[in-house]
Formats: sequence, structure tokens, C-alpha cells
Amino acid sequence: MTRIVELWRSGEVPVECGLFRADGTSREADCESPTLANYVLGEPLDLDALLADDPDWTTSPAVWAEVELPGRAGYLCSGGGSHGSDGFFARLDADQNLVWVVHLLSNEFVRIDVDWPRATFTNNWGNTLTIDLTDPDYAAP
Repeated sequence: MTRIVELWRSGEVPVECGLFRADGTSREADCESPTLANYVLGEPLDLDALLADDPDWTTSPAVWAEVELPGRAGYLCSGGGSHGSDGFFARLDADQNLVWVVHLLSNEFVRIDVDWPRATFTNNWGNTLTIDLTDPDYAAP
């Protein structure tokens, strides 16, 4: 079991802005703005090294929105963390196991709209971020 899966099952995610996949791979996410204007995926991120430096650098995600994807493609969920200015969105498989989670300092994500294969996540300021669920970074295994 990878570190991100352990964290997710214990009700935590890293506070770091990034995409954390259940397969153990992670990437930095450049977005520290509630407007979501600068969101891009960056370099690989070593979650184990990050948490070795600060094991408590986590937040407790609260799910505020969830949608089922078509054709047993799983679920999406989104919400906020315990810090107040952080938000997350995640993809779960058909059995609701974590596929990936994105954590951002962008305020809470309160709505999810799906127009397959695109998903749009809206934060509590009304700002949106759209991703392609077939993109290799966001696809299910």
C-alpha cells in the first residue's frame, strides 16, 4: 500500500499542492490562488521525502460534493481541508478506492460537473478548474 493510500484511508491528505496517485507517483501542482488561473502540473514530487521532513504536514479532507462517473468509471469527490483555505478533488474507483487526489491552496471545492470525459470543479468563490479524465495524469488504471 502506498503512502497516499494510507493517508487517504486514515482521513488525511498532504497539505502540499500536488497530484498524488494511488500508484505512488506524485507531481507538483502550481496553484496557490483561489482563482485557479495558474493551475498546471509540474515536476515529480517525492511524498515520502516530504512527509519525512514534516510528518504532520497533512490536512483532514471533508467531502462536500460527490458524483458517480458513467460506465462504472468510478466516482469523483471534492471538498475542503482542515486549514480552511485548502481544497481537494479526487477520483475513486468503482469500489471507492483512491485512484488519485489533488490538493490545492484554492479554497474548498463545493461542486463537480461532469461532461465526459471532462470534469469541472468549482470552489466556494465560484472559480472553476476543468480537467480531462482521460489524460494519463487523471485516468484510472
